[in-house]
Amino acid sequence: MTVKKKVIILLGIVAILVMGGIAMFNSFTGKEESKYKYEQNRMVEYLAQNYEGIEKVEFTEIDHNAMTGTYNFDATVNDKIEVRFVLRGLKGDIYMNELYSRNFGNRLIKLDEPIDNLGKPKIRIVYKEER
Repeated sequence: MTVKKKVIILLGIVAILVMGGIAMFNSFTGKEESKYKYEQNRMVEYLAQNYEGIEKVEFTEIDHNAMTGTYNFDATVNDKIEVRFVLRGLKGDIYMNELYSRNFGNRLIKLDEPIDNLGKPKIRIVYKEER
């Protein structure tokens, strides 16, 4: 086998590996993004069931702590109230904190009793995907 044939075979193998790697990366990335969108929908539903006057939720940050397994989602509600959602794993329990120091006196008003059968709330959602 000549050196030229060996180089061509080696380049062909490298090209196949690169294309396979790109395909695998894209398939994994797409699945993760849909998981994050699902979780963001769950968080908006939580807000709508427990707080009044929710019209818009814009997610601004996603952070995953591999050590603890928690996910932090930062969001702005109605363009003025910043909140942080903490999930103990994807599809886990949702915890929410208002970031009072950033809200300039604006607060969410908690409902006396959660709404169980909410239906599909008309809330504008601006999704954030992890980059």
